[in-house]
Amino acid sequence: MRERLAGERERWWQQLDESTRWLIDNVGTYAGSWAPQSLIQFAVQYAGNARIVVLSEREEATKVEILLALTVPVQRQFFGWPWSRARYAVADRQSFVGTLALIGGEPATP
Repeated sequence: MRERLAGERERWWQQLDESTRWLIDNVGTYAGSWAPQSLIQFAVQYAGNARIVVLSEREEATKVEILLALTVPVQRQFFGWPWSRARYAVADRQSFVGTLALIGGEPATP
């Protein structure tokens, strides 16, 4: 059973690797489809930083935490209901910037 679970874990990490590679390789195609410059920048930053996290030498659990912290605000801003996007726009951006600081090794600022 442990072997099968280890195989599944490896398969999941391989899928994450392939997904983040696709995101960074194709960012010019999908990011340009949004009109506001802020959304384009948000998409580009997400793709680049998600790829950096996957390639990093951090512990797997830390990678998962950081990827979740990056993905939740991005998912809400790009795929959430309009009222949800508007309501959480500032908080999502602040959360995202805080996670970027964590990735870069900078101390979080309130």
